[in-house]
Amino acid sequence: MRILFVCTGNASRSAAAECVLKKMLVDGGIEGVEVASCGTKVPHGLDREDVMCRIAAEKGYQMGGKAIPMTEELLDSADLIIVMTERHRNEVTRLLKYDRWSHIVRFNDYCFGEQADLPDPHYQTEYVYRTCFNTIERGCQEIINKMKQCHKAHSR
Repeated sequence: MRILFVCTGNASRSAAAECVLKKMLVDGGIEGVEVASCGTKVPHGLDREDVMCRIAAEKGYQMGGKAIPMTEELLDSADLIIVMTERHRNEVTRLLKYDRWSHIVRFNDYCFGEQADLPDPHYQTEYVYRTCFNTIERGCQEIINKMKQCHKAHSR
């Protein structure tokens, strides 16, 4: 299974979700899941946001590197595309074939059953970044829980 997180710049939300879920998968001994992230509007050479990288490091996650632009190939390779906002869903549907649109879910909808966007912390206070990171961490735990439930159902 391949999971792809998508946000605007791939500098904070989707990148944080990628690093958190990767670590949770390793810590949980869950194999066979690849995780990646990208952004719908990534300027060439954009670094990941320092404040989000610092918050991630404080919580034991490794986040850094350069932002990755969304491509048709990345989208086509994903079994599950988790977007942060409804606008991102619209951006993804422009590149993704119609028969694959059912692979797109919004983060808060999928993780918490809440029909809401995960707001962008960009250019906001550190408190907003921390709140966003904590939501991502809780959401990734919900993704892990869903995987475990699905695995139990398949192994019966």
